[in-house]
Amino acid sequence: MSTLQEMLEEILNDLETTGIIKASAIISRNGLKMVSNTAEDMDSEAFAALSAILHISAESTIDKLCKEIPKFIFVQTDQHNLITYSGGPNALIIVLTDHEWNIELILDKIEKAADKVKELV
Repeated sequence: MSTLQEMLEEILNDLETTGIIKASAIISRNGLKMVSNTAEDMDSEAFAALSAILHISAESTIDKLCKEIPKFIFVQTDQHNLITYSGGPNALIIVLTDHEWNIELILDKIEKAADKVKELV
């Protein structure tokens, strides 16, 4: 029987099959890393913590303005895209990609991953 960490790692590995993801992680909503796939030169703890702050802040803003909770937050720069996606009440999936990518493809993959995370965490 697989451990929780192994099952979460498998979810990230499935996401990585798109070939466009530079970094990914499944984290707690307070920014603690559960599992991650990041480059050696990237601080995975900072990636997790700062992405959680971004997501929770945006979530709070949308809730106050629209009385809704967003599924995901999308940040685009000239060279990269960052997506934070709700994995249920206890987790977030965070993904960093290069700028050129198919948004529908990656969001579909992240949504499927989020459904799996919701069942586990």
